[in-house]
Amino acid sequence: MPLLSILLLLAAGLVLALRAFPLRGDLAAFLPRSDRAEAGFLLDELRSGAATTLLLAGFEGADTAELARISRAVGDTLRASGRFTLVANGAGAVGDAERDLLFGHRYLLSPIMTPALFEEAALRRQMEGLLDGLRSSAAPLLRQFGFADPTGAFLALARSWLGESRVGLRDGVWFSADGRRALLIARTRATGLDPDGQRDAAETLRRAFAEAQPGQARLLLSGPGIFAAEAAAAIRGDVEMISIASALLIAALLLWRYRSLAVLPVVAVPLLAGTLAGFLAVALAFGQVQGAAFGFGMTMLGVAVDYPILLLTQRRPQEPLSTTAQRIWPTLRLAALAAIIGMAAMLVADFPGLRQLGLFAAAGLLASALVTRHLLPRLAGGIAITARPLPPPALAALAALPRGRPVALVLVGLAALGLIAIGGPPRETDIAALSPVPEASRSLDAALRAELGAPDVGSFVVLRATDAEAALAASERAAAALQPLLESGTLTGLDHPARYLPSAATQQARRAMLPEPEALSARVEAARQGLPFRAAAFDPFLRDAARSRDLAPLTLAELSASTALSARIAPLLAPAGSVWRALLLPAGVTDPAALRAALPPEALLVEVKPEMTRLLDTASLHAAWAAGLGVLLVLALLAMGLRSVRRALRTAAPIGGALLLTLAALALLGERLNLFHLAALLLLAGVGMDYALFMGRLLFRSNDAEEDARVLAAVLNCMLTTLLTFGLLAFCATPVLRSTGLTVALGVVFAFLLAATLVPRRPSKTAA
Repeated sequence: MPLLSILLLLAAGLVLALRAFPLRGDLAAFLPRSDRAEAGFLLDELRSGAATTLLLAGFEGADTAELARISRAVGDTLRASGRFTLVANGAGAVGDAERDLLFGHRYLLSPIMTPALFEEAALRRQMEGLLDGLRSSAAPLLRQFGFADPTGAFLALARSWLGESRVGLRDGVWFSADGRRALLIARTRATGLDPDGQRDAAETLRRAFAEAQPGQARLLLSGPGIFAAEAAAAIRGDVEMISIASALLIAALLLWRYRSLAVLPVVAVPLLAGTLAGFLAVALAFGQVQGAAFGFGMTMLGVAVDYPILLLTQRRPQEPLSTTAQRIWPTLRLAALAAIIGMAAMLVADFPGLRQLGLFAAAGLLASALVTRHLLPRLAGGIAITARPLPPPALAALAALPRGRPVALVLVGLAALGLIAIGGPPRETDIAALSPVPEASRSLDAALRAELGAPDVGSFVVLRATDAEAALAASERAAAALQPLLESGTLTGLDHPARYLPSAATQQARRAMLPEPEALSARVEAARQGLPFRAAAFDPFLRDAARSRDLAPLTLAELSASTALSARIAPLLAPAGSVWRALLLPAGVTDPAALRAALPPEALLVEVKPEMTRLLDTASLHAAWAAGLGVLLVLALLAMGLRSVRRALRTAAPIGGALLLTLAALALLGERLNLFHLAALLLLAGVGMDYALFMGRLLFRSNDAEEDARVLAAVLNCMLTTLLTFGLLAFCATPVLRSTGLTVALGVVFAFLLAATLVPRRPSKTAA
């Protein structure tokens, strides 16, 4: 059978095309551009920032020894996998050499270094504290470090490196403060915008946990990559469920309306042809196809399903299908061109992803329309596919709709006034509202971040310098400028690279605070008097202090030789092209204006939530401009096609009214407009164009009640198939799918009713 052969050929062509041009999973093409330096930094972080590549893992549900064993086994497997640039869980994280490196440089690195630290009175207090500590549970640690460092410089340095983390070391690995959970942090090689790479990394971690034979132990896993995988799984689950349900419902509707199994491949051929044409057009134009563009392009291509339905339903008794195609082609061509121009307007958008989406939909609609006109009549011309007549009550109700024109105009007017009164449709400014990730997953992420000390901040301070040393010095100046805010409580914390590695100048200044060996020895001897310490007890301290006076500053290269030590500083200090970039992470900001005012002029403050809001606004504005351009082009096309500006405006009026009613209904339902609503409105405009043109052009010219019935039935069938597809999406839990489905479901009903109501019609007789 030629129809099935063509269907199989198109399916095979699509499979081959997908193999030749695999779908790209990263979302970088859908990130907007911005001239703002703040937005540029934020977008760079989203593309390749260290924070977006973190995986946070916890192991719980077993005793300490077992959890430590599992953590070590998982860490070893991850390090050997090659998928991670960092795996840290405390196991061998800070070895003797690394500890000795920090301990040897303690007087150059410690944040408590002052000349007063080495005065006799201070040394006396420190020795008394050491004596008390030796009688406590901290005795082993103090015996190891206390006599070589009675000042506590090393312990202060260790606390500085630990930061806000509540992590502790048990059985050689990291544990939470309560000891219930072993902790691990890993940084993936895949970027945050590579969901496939992030998914593979997460699966590697899960396999490593399973291979460790965990028994009753449980794995807790979080991080941006996990969120991306969960979001993809949620969307995929919803799409699969809706696809099956809507396909069954649409097939049932088509079988009921047309009483022939052949109707299914007839409808599928233009859709598959459009999909293949859109895919190839994008692949050839861009050299790649974004998965998101393909998915949403397929959604937009849903308009093409109307074309074979319009062809089959408007076929007159005994009329060859080729004659029907030729008869309706002027209107179908105009409707298709209008939809194509509307979609092609996205080619001027500032997002490569939106341009791909526009090209995919435009090329697909063109192919679908041409296949419906020229190929379907040959493939299905000999197949008896006849639409079931509308029931007389339904036809009578539809025929009566034009009498409700005054009511329709009043409702559209009220919708417009309502939207003006509230300042336009409410817009979504919080990107978190679009996330399908459950609250429980976000809470787990927050808990693991708090225990591990991983970054989760609302603001960044960015400093750029010519080299690492200059970046560290700039970091120190900025931190000093913010110190008053820390003291006043305007900030509750501040993380920065010089906290871990002071600049060479600062290290040299601290080194100069060390007293001459003879003077320090005299002070130690005087402070020791009356205390039960041997005369030589603090000789290690005196030797180290004397050695430190000639010690060279610790460099980033020396620090980076240790994976564990560089893990702290790498996200905060790194090269960025030809310059170096230092990040300061303020916590607990209560007064952003005070923070901005306190920073030095060269510092760039990036407030994540406001900046994301600006980016969303920019994206929405670009989409709105593209849509506006599409509207103007479509009106120009209608004026030329209908040979009348007045008729073009009257034909477009139902579409404009449907858009207003849809926006008003969304506002009443508490929906806040986002990019996906806008994309759905573009689809709605394309669908509404079919309704308005066929009802307006054909019914306006009709001299036959049977012709009226066929046109009404054709448009009604199109509306029902669209409603069955997108109406189900409105019940999805995924915000993106729900907003798209709700918008189109409401809109197609409004578009159908307004097209039937506002288009001029002559009174028609009831016909079967």
